Amino acid sequence: MDALSVTLVSAVTSGAISLTLAWLSGRQQRRDSERVQRETRTMAYLNPLRWHTAEVHHRLSLYATSVERHACYPPAQVVAEPQEMEGKGAVWFAGKGVVLGSSVWMTACLFAQMTRTRHDLPFLRLAGNDDTRLPGLLQKVHAAFAACEIYYATQSSIGTDALLEPEGRQRSYREFCDLLAEPERRVWADPVIWFLIAVAHGERRPALQRALDALSELSAFLDDSLAGGASLRARHGAEIHRPPGRSLGGAGAGAGVGTGAAPGQDLEAGAGQGPASALTPNPIPAPGPRPRLDPGPDTGASPRPAPAPGTAPDTPGPPPQ
Repeated sequence: MDALSVTLVSAVTSGAISLTLAWLSGRQQRRDSERVQRETRTMAYLNPLRWHTAEVHHRLSLYATSVERHACYPPAQVVAEPQEMEGKGAVWFAGKGVVLGSSVWMTACLFAQMTRTRHDLPFLRLAGNDDTRLPGLLQKVHAAFAACEIYYATQSSIGTDALLEPEGRQRSYREFCDLLAEPERRVWADPVIWFLIAVAHGERRPALQRALDALSELSAFLDDSLAGGASLRARHGAEIHRPPGRSLGGAGAGAGVGTGAAPGQDLEAGAGQGPASALTPNPIPAPGPRPRLDPGPDTGASPRPAPAPGTAPDTPGPPPQ
């Protein structure tokens, strides 16, 4: 082979190698870009949805546990109807009404994340058949809350109030309480308030259990999709954790179980209530459909529950034993 042939072969080989390396490099860059985009979308949609799902499940579990044991949830028995929230100031929403108000806020935040995820689902790239399972599980949660008379058409509107436009930032609890104090804005959240009032009085148990089951199923799916831990169990475990050496009768300057919260109360209800009673705290129910609430007729055919006899207690606390 003469020198010219060797030169031509070398040039062709070198060009082929360069083109192959350029193609492989471009392919890897595209894959890296797609991976970054997927991670960004996951952070923007699925992780917030996972977090809010766990929060709402945990809060409703506190209602369910207290109702199962005491037939009511005193920390949320602060109003007889949503209209009583009109004109309430920051002192009420940060004190006596914090359990009920924050429960409404958490539910609205969940609706906001569910609506965002459903609207942008076509742009999310999920593994395997997750792109079909996720819409089905979201619809299941929507249907469960619709059975609580928080109808599907209003859930997205309630969620919209949890966001600030145009930046789309989630409202803080303080900002959301300003809406609850305004009759024209609060009326959209009235179905959630009516449902929580009814549950706090021991009503709507089948509907509450259906919502808990749907949230548990959605949470398990999100845990698997994001390759994360069991978010419900972690959330419940964080609530009942006590540092070594702390007793249940400690001062109530802190918040949560083991720092002055009475049975049936959560972090908000237990803050600053003084010494805890000697009663054993209610156990947080394990994630999933059990323990189930006692079956019985759904007394919430109308979401308007009858007020409990007498007036609501000034300070949330455990029911008489």
